[in-house]
Amino acid sequence: MRLVDIRNELKEEYKDVVIFMRYGNFYRVFDDDCYIIGGLLGYKIYDDNKVGFAISEFEKVKEILDYNNISYIFYNKCESIKELNSYDLILNYYKNYFYKKDLMNVLFDYDIVVELEKILNLINRDKLNKLREKYER
Repeated sequence: MRLVDIRNELKEEYKDVVIFMRYGNFYRVFDDDCYIIGGLLGYKIYDDNKVGFAISEFEKVKEILDYNNISYIFYNKCESIKELNSYDLILNYYKNYFYKKDLMNVLFDYDIVVELEKILNLINRDKLNKLREKYER
């Protein structure tokens, strides 16, 4: 059985648990789990919604998850599942955080004034012209 299949089976059973899969000398997390790990630890989230870190970071990651009361499974090094779990709370926070961060990056790629002028031009050309006259004097 492939690791991705094992991960998917584990995720079906443990939806609100971060699941770490070992790939050589690295652990990786995928999909929603990557927002939690990327947010809490500052790791880069790759375009295919995954985060990876060296096995040497295991204790640090585990400590931060314990501190934030997030349940986890390190595949091949299973840890017990905690009853108290902040998974959904932390997930929603960091999804919102990364959404806003990405949105700001998109906005910085545009000249907002030019884009707003285009919208105003479509809505009411006369009002836009009056605004221009007022501020160009």
